[in-house]
Amino acid sequence: MTVLDDFLAALDSATTTDDLHRQAEQVTRQLGFEGYTYHLYRPGQGSLIYVGDWKSEWVERYDQMGYADIDPVVERVLQSVTPFKWADTVIHRDVGAPERAVLNEARAFGMKAGAEFPIHEHGLGGATFSVFSNSEAEFQQSWQLHRHTLHVFCLYFHERYCALMQAHEADELPAVSKRERECLVWTSRGKTAWEIGEILHISERTVKEHLDSASRKLGSFSKHHAVVKAILGRIILP
Repeated sequence: MTVLDDFLAALDSATTTDDLHRQAEQVTRQLGFEGYTYHLYRPGQGSLIYVGDWKSEWVERYDQMGYADIDPVVERVLQSVTPFKWADTVIHRDVGAPERAVLNEARAFGMKAGAEFPIHEHGLGGATFSVFSNSEAEFQQSWQLHRHTLHVFCLYFHERYCALMQAHEADELPAVSKRERECLVWTSRGKTAWEIGEILHISERTVKEHLDSASRKLGSFSKHHAVVKAILGRIILP
């Protein structure tokens, strides 16, 4: 087996996202980098996930300064499907460009050089996996030797992370009954309680009771809010 085979086998054997974090740390260090980060964003689910080795002070600084709005790496991630070095994003920018401030400040937090591996999903969702080092020379050497291996690892890491995350979310879904799901589905299609009753051959009052029960289980403030949460949680399909 190759080193990459070993890396991927370890990902396949992971049973929790914490296992994946530990594996990512081991792999990035084994390949000569000092740290990694993984960001996942899915707009429809309102989820922004960050894990990795950013120093807490840098996370706080990045958030307070609103750097996500001017970070040249973020801009490039949205446009690229291939890996790239952070330094490449400012080559053609003016010396005093505000975008340069982000990378310049990152250097003070132990990230003098880094690279990004964009991961795009269907729709607007996506993720990015990054590696960095506090030594530019060591980073360049590791990048030249291992970027292709790391690229494959990142793609597998993302797929495995999403699979484990969805399995965990499924375990936490409330137990909505079959009849409650049916009422939610027909509500999502614009049917009134009376119309749903006619379709399911139950009373309008019973339909409302099912919708109220589903709303309580989903922690929703209305039947329409319950429908949205049920769709996002994959309890129903619209």
